[in-house]
Amino acid sequence: MLLALVAAVLFTVQSLCLKLLPESRSARGPIGVIAAYSAMIAAGLMLWRVFSGASSIGATTWAYGAAYGVVFVLTMFFYARAMSMGPLSYSSFYFSASLMVPVVASLTLWGEPASPFKLAGLALFLLSFYFIQVLGARPQAARAKTDIRWLAYCLLAFLFNGLLPVVAKLHQIAMNGQEAPELMLVGFSSAGICALAVWVALGRRRNGAAQRRPEAALGAPIQRMSWSAIGLIACIGAATGIGNALVAYLTSRLPGALLFPFVNGTMIVLLTLASAWLFREKLSRGGLLGIGTGLLAMIAVNM
Repeated sequence: MLLALVAAVLFTVQSLCLKLLPESRSARGPIGVIAAYSAMIAAGLMLWRVFSGASSIGATTWAYGAAYGVVFVLTMFFYARAMSMGPLSYSSFYFSASLMVPVVASLTLWGEPASPFKLAGLALFLLSFYFIQVLGARPQAARAKTDIRWLAYCLLAFLFNGLLPVVAKLHQIAMNGQEAPELMLVGFSSAGICALAVWVALGRRRNGAAQRRPEAALGAPIQRMSWSAIGLIACIGAATGIGNALVAYLTSRLPGALLFPFVNGTMIVLLTLASAWLFREKLSRGGLLGIGTGLLAMIAVNM
């Protein structure tokens, strides 16, 4: 359980570093950050592969790895945008509660039995959503539009983060349980390449717009990345890579009914405390009740 606690702490560090990064008004900033730490994780996995002397990678792993990389980029982009626009505690709750997506997939795609605990867990999650979004809603009408955009980013992060284990499980079914580390290598490599390509395309688009309207570019400051931002990106890469590696290692040594609720639940609790301490976020009674109900839902779906 100590390693599971370490993984939860690492994912907490990941979210805090994403929250602390300078806010970007355009999509290009978060995409560039994703490209940077995805490349760091891929480089670490490549070093592991070189020293382990692993065999060649199959075509199926390449295909699923490419899909994994695209989904990972979308996940982290929407999660970063959600945290930049709204409370860390609620944003991280939606992100962590995404284990409901593979639960639904297991009931629909793979025909697993719908046990009373799983059905109760799904019902509790819907109830937690009601508590957070209705009872815990912020009353300021001036922020209604921002809240809608924030909620959209949260739900998209929820969906795509939940699709990551679905892609991994589909790969493991197709490969009979083989080449799981290779999937991560191809996945993070694809994520880095995909994010870099989008970053370059957005840069060309911005330059083209500046050429069409040169008066808009006059006086625009040249943004340089600070050393603190570089350090945060390095922490994100290390926390994401090591955290995912620990969870992958523990999946064969701990029952999922214990591992996933413990890691995700601990992460939610730690981030809720950090949001109150570091960012002075105040949770409403509805919000606290929603997070507590969500934790019960995570435990129920894994029983």
